[in-house]
Formats: sequence, C-alpha cells, structure tokens
Amino acid sequence: MNPTIYIVADDPSQVALITAQLERGRRFVTKGFAGATRALDEVRADPPDAVVADLSDDDVVDFTRRLRELNRTLPLIIVAARGSEGEAEEALEVGATDFVTRPVEGKVLETRLRRALDLVPAQELLSSVAQVKFDRHGIVGSHPLVQEVRDFVDQVASVTQVTALLLGESGTGKNMVARGIHGASQQASQRFVEINCAAIPATMLEAELFGFEKGAFTDARQAKKGLVEVADGGTLFLDEIGSMPLELQAKLLTFLEGRTFRRIGSTREQQVAVRVIAATNVDLAGEVSRGSFREDLYYRLNVASQILPPLRAIKSDIPAIARHFVKRAAEYFARPVPELGAEGIDRLKRHDWPGNARELRNVIERSMIFSRDPVLKIAELPGGASAPAAAAQPNAVPIPRGLTLEEVERMYIEVTLKEVGGSINVAAERLGISRKVLWQRRKRHGMAS
Repeated sequence: MNPTIYIVADDPSQVALITAQLERGRRFVTKGFAGATRALDEVRADPPDAVVADLSDDDVVDFTRRLRELNRTLPLIIVAARGSEGEAEEALEVGATDFVTRPVEGKVLETRLRRALDLVPAQELLSSVAQVKFDRHGIVGSHPLVQEVRDFVDQVASVTQVTALLLGESGTGKNMVARGIHGASQQASQRFVEINCAAIPATMLEAELFGFEKGAFTDARQAKKGLVEVADGGTLFLDEIGSMPLELQAKLLTFLEGRTFRRIGSTREQQVAVRVIAATNVDLAGEVSRGSFREDLYYRLNVASQILPPLRAIKSDIPAIARHFVKRAAEYFARPVPELGAEGIDRLKRHDWPGNARELRNVIERSMIFSRDPVLKIAELPGGASAPAAAAQPNAVPIPRGLTLEEVERMYIEVTLKEVGGSINVAAERLGISRKVLWQRRKRHGMAS
C-alpha cells in the first residue's frame, strides 16, 4: 500500500510540479491543495501519511502550528526558497519534520519523505509517552528508597536552575526522574530537551549542544540553534554524561559556570536560563581518578545528586510497578487492562532484573502481545525464571531475542493473519482489538492491505 501524500501550495502550478515528481516513481499516492485551509480540513477528515507544504513565509509557520494541533506525529516536509531557510527553520522549531529548497529535486524530496515515514512508529510511541504528566507522582512505589527519590525530586524542583546529577544502573529510571524534576518545577510548561551524549558522534556533539553559524564548517549552509538554546527557560537533560569527550567537557564546564555559550563560528556570547540535569550509569568518581572525566566538571555537576535504586533492592514494589506498565501497555494496544495473578507476581519478584525497570517494562509489553486472558500470562524471563516452556504450548510463537517491540508486534500480526487465512475480522477478534486498530497497526508497519 503506497503512502498517501498531501501536497499544499499557494501556487497551483507548484502543486502540479511536486505531484508530478512524486508520482513519477509510482511509490506515492498524492492529493493536491491550493491553500492551507482546505488541506487542514482534509487532514482532519482523512489523515494522509505525510504532507509536503510550499507556502509563503508568513503562512508556513502558522500552517505548521495548526497541523500539529491536529496531529503530533504526521510527517511534514517544508519547501523553502533558497535564501529563506530561516522561515523553514522556524517551522522546524514549531513541529515541521524536515525541509527542502527550490527548485525541488524529486529524488531528494522522496528520500526525505521515506526517512520521515520510517520514523513515524517511533515518533507515535514517543508522543504517547510525552503526553503523560511527568511529576513526582509518576515515580511508582512505596519503598523507603523510592520515597527518598521523591523527596529529592521535590527539593531539586523547588530551586530554580540548580544543577542535578542522577546516578544508577541502566534502566533504573533516570530519564523519568529528570522529567519528574522538570514537571514538578515552575518551568513545567517550558521545554524539556534531552540529548544522549553516547548516541552522538564526538565531532557532532558540540554542534548539537551549542549550535553553529552559517559557514562555520563545510556543511553549515545555514545557522542552527543548539539544544542549549532550544531549552532556554526549561530543562536540559544530558543523559550518559560519562561518555562526553574530554575536549567538550571544558566547554560544558564554562557553560555551567554562567549559563553562557557561543555558537560554533560566532564571537557573540549568549546567555540562557536553563536547568541542567545530568545522568550516568558509570562511576564518575572512578572516571575522574582514571583521568577520563574532568574533576572540576564532576564537582560542578554534583551540586545535588541522587543514586536511583536497582529493582532488586526494592522488590516489594515490583507488583505496583508491573501494574503501572500493564496499564500503559493496555492503553497503547487499545485493550482491556488484565490482572496480574499471584503466580505471575511471584515469578516477577523471584527474578533478579539485571536490566531493572526497563527490563520489567519490556517483559510486560511482550506478555501483553501474546496473552489474551483476563489474567496476564508472564512471558519468558531471562535466566530461568520463565513461563512454561514453549514446547509445552503447541500454539506458542517462537520470538528471536533482540527484536524491538514494533518488530515483535508486526511478526505476531503476520502469524495471526496467516493462521486465519487473511481474514481481518477473525484476526482482529483473535488479537483482541477492533478492525480499525488492526488496520492502523498494519499501516504503521507497512504491511500490504
């Protein structure tokens, strides 16, 4: 099923030009609109898979805002005239996905669309999570160590712009606590901006943080704001801070001292009002002694710090945390919330959870995919605390390890459709979802209709 692309432009001839370019390879179905209002009405009535907009500078930002009010994750590619990339960048800041410049090259536009469409499933999942109210009450559990974390959130959130350091094993919820601090602060309505220092190449990390001016380096065709600037007034979350290169640590220290910075290629100093929260699962004190992390930066980050407890240390809270994940997964899969039986809870509490809460969440989500009973059947647990062997379950579906939740879901939909001879009605009933939800899931995974 080819994606449907809405093409919106002030000039009907531009609609026709972009339509011809996209339909040339017969990979897209297009529908054109001469004007933003008609296009938005159609998006509301019959959402497409993506939108390409070639509008005047005055209209493109307003169109982007209005489109995002209707759909938070619909890919939107802006077409901008050469020399007016500033307006396209402003549209990016309010929610556009990407932009191309005139004259539009068909292959370039198709590549940008394909990339944006590939990211939609992840964006939809992130969007559903982002709409959750993150505050201290989102930290589930009653164990004294969990209450200690809640108290830390309250204390840090009450002090404007205080720098905080979150320590703990991978999967203990550092991101959630950082969002909790932001959500409980006076800056809750401002932006929460996250950057994973380990996921971005060292050569690009400085540009991502502090931005750059046009011409600062070979590919700097226009100026770009850094995440420090984007987070102004809100919170900047530096995850995996222990992976930051030494040469950039000095610049981060300078920024933390006065909340001032310079874009790459600029001599103008800028100042922002932003709270900085850093997190790591490595021993920073040990890294300092080994010379791989600056001692002065460590002390500057460690103004207020908290070690998050591993799940094995708060096993009494496992039932409450598991029920929280069950509820979230049921909302995502549009299904009734199943119960956690005594046997399932006992198995969960006997597991050591080396991956902590993240591992528990993954187990619950995997269980929700394959269990249709009122009492949730817990999926296989690594290390022996597992459900009855698959060999004892004649209808079991073998799932390779290492798959993402999206890949597992697609596999199970394919298996179910095959078992029922392709019948949408029977498959939807067996999966415990409506025909509409099944259609949406198949469309998301790019499965043929």
